[in-house]
Amino acid sequence: MMYMSIRAILLLVLLVSSSFTSLFFTEAHAVINLVTVTASSNDMTTTLQFTNHAGDISDISSVILQIGQGGNFKSFKTDSGWFGIKSSVNTLTFTSTNPIKAGQSANFIIKTDQSNPDITWKALDVKNNELGSGEIGTSSPGTPSSPGTPSSPGTPSSPGTPSSPGTPSTNNPGISDSSSFRIIPSTPSPGINVRVVGQSFSSNANLDLYIGNNKIDSFTTNNGNFIVTTKIPDDQPTGSVSFFVKDQNGNSKIFSTIIQPVHQRAINILNVPLTIVADSIYHRGDSKTISGTATPGSTLTITVLDSNNKTTTTFTTSADKTGHYSYTTIVPIDTPFGEYTVVVSDGKNKVSKAHNIVTTHQFLLSTSQQEVDPGKTIIINGTSIANQPIAFRINDPAGNQIFAKDVNVTSDGKFAIAYPVDVGATKGTYIVTSSQGIDEVTVYFGVGELPVPQLKLTMDKLNYQNSEKPIINISGPSTSTLNLVIVDPSGKQKFSDIVLLGPDGFVGYSFNVTSYTPGIYSAVITRGNDKAAANFAIGLQTGCGQITMKTVKDTYLLGDSIIILGKSNPNCIIRVTLTDPNGVIVKSEQTFTDKTGIFSAVDFRIPSDGTTGTWQLDATSGINHTSLPLIIKSGHEGISVKLDRIPPIYVRGNDIVTISGTGAGNDANVIINVLLGTNSTQITSFNISSTNVGDFSTVWKIPISFNPGSYTIQVKSAKGQATTNIIIQ
Repeated sequence: MMYMSIRAILLLVLLVSSSFTSLFFTEAHAVINLVTVTASSNDMTTTLQFTNHAGDISDISSVILQIGQGGNFKSFKTDSGWFGIKSSVNTLTFTSTNPIKAGQSANFIIKTDQSNPDITWKALDVKNNELGSGEIGTSSPGTPSSPGTPSSPGTPSSPGTPSSPGTPSTNNPGISDSSSFRIIPSTPSPGINVRVVGQSFSSNANLDLYIGNNKIDSFTTNNGNFIVTTKIPDDQPTGSVSFFVKDQNGNSKIFSTIIQPVHQRAINILNVPLTIVADSIYHRGDSKTISGTATPGSTLTITVLDSNNKTTTTFTTSADKTGHYSYTTIVPIDTPFGEYTVVVSDGKNKVSKAHNIVTTHQFLLSTSQQEVDPGKTIIINGTSIANQPIAFRINDPAGNQIFAKDVNVTSDGKFAIAYPVDVGATKGTYIVTSSQGIDEVTVYFGVGELPVPQLKLTMDKLNYQNSEKPIINISGPSTSTLNLVIVDPSGKQKFSDIVLLGPDGFVGYSFNVTSYTPGIYSAVITRGNDKAAANFAIGLQTGCGQITMKTVKDTYLLGDSIIILGKSNPNCIIRVTLTDPNGVIVKSEQTFTDKTGIFSAVDFRIPSDGTTGTWQLDATSGINHTSLPLIIKSGHEGISVKLDRIPPIYVRGNDIVTISGTGAGNDANVIINVLLGTNSTQITSFNISSTNVGDFSTVWKIPISFNPGSYTIQVKSAKGQATTNIIIQ
């Protein structure tokens, strides 16, 4: 019995051992990839770590990455000894003279235009045998599994550039860390001409070009960039090869590629001339296409030169089999205004086309002088779209609006207004803002001193989706450094950055809002004690539900401003539109409700040359809508006068009163009297002129000598007289 038990136990042990052995070999054969890859992402940057299995007998000598979903690789960084090329918009190829040996790892840091890219990878040995492949979707950021530093223990270190001729030196280098170059075409054949395109080298640097250890050309950079044509030697062996650009101190940059065998092809090359088609006017942020004809299949280099003939951008494209090429690019929003030239080269011939990058404003504005003394008159003039009125407003150094007027533009598109500066005007910078339709332009002038450009920012839109990039247009003192902060709906800082204005005092700044939740945000810029802000929304929808809207009064005169208040559901988009009796939309703008559902609009104004009758205000959000009739009367029916404060309470010696009105008669003399008491004793008096539509406006600084009390402002013209009360403290 004991004997049988021992036999049974031995049999069981053998069966279990056999099972373990079977399981072990099944798992080994189940391993398809001999390479593992871990990934982590942070915003647009992804870190990939490739690890060679310890049991593998082959080294990883090259890695190919391809991004999906229409993505684009922007830049990359590798461990020492690895070199990369961007073989297409969505493909990177890395090779190394120090392959990843068994049990070792290498890191690749890539930057894309996607926050969570889907990346297909392939790892190859030195004979281009596939060791592993797969797909990684870095849907959530994490920390990559990285035992040790990027140069794992056991990986040979590589001082300098592998196989680079000469000994590096650091004295006056012609090559920097940011220098780069490429070969066009990227996989040439022996005996053909190639173009070598380099960027970010030192100016006027003498450089040598090598294939391996053989020098094949020498040249000098132009302002740090170069484009040269050279020939691959006829006896150059095919296969993997490295090109080197070397400066006179032994510093070098490498471009690794493959020399392809010469293919015997019987192709009839069409005799197609090199041409270029491009627009002559560009705007910042525009998407522009450069097209034309060239030899079928040829590679073209497109270079953009500024007005000083310096290269600003270089890119390449290819002509198709019919001899046509096309390349679309976006004009950067911070590109300086001025004249530029696009040059297209096929290596033998060149064609060019000039264009100008201009402001998107439809009209220009200027002042007759930068500085004006109190009591003098300054002229504001410019050009714009003909026969369309322009609205002007002037704000004093404290931000108070002291002047507003509509000006008719002549048939030749010119306009001009004269603004008399009050004798008691405060010294400082005054802001002139003019608008025609949706276009708005700002200029400055100083009273008693030169003007200082004020901080100002506007958003290119009101509401954005997460896939969009908002553009902030910022103006201020030229070349000044500003602090930018984005504030989220809860009032907390979401994002911050440093912004540098250009020599013209302007800059366009764009940023990513992929992670922003729906709501109302604020963009705030500061410089010392100066500050400017603008609100914008992320992901707000139309369809607010019931909308209510009101104005401070039901009847207005031509030239009056309108303050609009309303209420609906929180955080939604509403469009407010003002229409005249003829059905012509005078103004339309979007606004949004805040977190309590309140919305307002304060930039609406009845034009001075508008039509009397019943106007209409409309507020619309999706299918929700409300309207409000407004009665507009002509000021010509009787002279009227008003002050800029309700109630009209002012402080003597400090406050400035804006006195305005309508109905004084066209180009008429207007007498303004300040009266005291029941006897209407005249304290002071001054004359002004009305406009060509009968309205008038002026400012009056209350003298310190005035006694506190109640006064009367009396206005007289040929059309009659009107009065209003004022309280002086």
